[in-house]
Amino acid sequence: MDASSHISLSDIDIRPALRRKVLAPYRHDPGTVIIEELCLAQGLVRIDLVRVSNSLHGFEIKSDRDSLRRLDNQIGLYNRVMDYTTLVTAPKHFSAACNLLPPWWGIWIVEADANGPQITVVRGSKKNPSRDPRTLAELLWRDAALALLEQHRSATGVRGKPRHKIWDRIGEKLKIESIATAVRCHLKARSSSISYA
Repeated sequence: MDASSHISLSDIDIRPALRRKVLAPYRHDPGTVIIEELCLAQGLVRIDLVRVSNSLHGFEIKSDRDSLRRLDNQIGLYNRVMDYTTLVTAPKHFSAACNLLPPWWGIWIVEADANGPQITVVRGSKKNPSRDPRTLAELLWRDAALALLEQHRSATGVRGKPRHKIWDRIGEKLKIESIATAVRCHLKARSSSISYA
């Protein structure tokens, strides 16, 4: 067996290779960005990497040095927001992860070789059927959330309210695709840690 197969990869080893692979199909699209460590559900979780293009595609890394202890909770919260989600995992976690993941999650295996981390697509991701409008709206800062309601003539009664009331109204009044479009535009505009394809 190749000695490189015994190398223990950490998150910091995997991220550069993951960024390159995630951006590769979008290298000529200036409207695609990568956001790292995006907080979801008002900070309850952070997803490792999100590609924002015409959808939100989240990527969660579970390296050799990680456990799957938090994965079940992460799955539930990521499913509220992401259009697509992919687990990028070390081989040792593969079987256990398969038992936890919904069928629409993608699975990529990452292994070390002499040229660095190599990522193999085992299962492609499919469209998430269980997004939650209210949780998705939480990715909008207050001004952006209120502007979205104004655009849809639904801001009456919440203009002076705290942001959670504005998010509530968005979840009640707007279709999820309208919210998702606004969130993607907002994330691209606000992010200070982005990479253009």
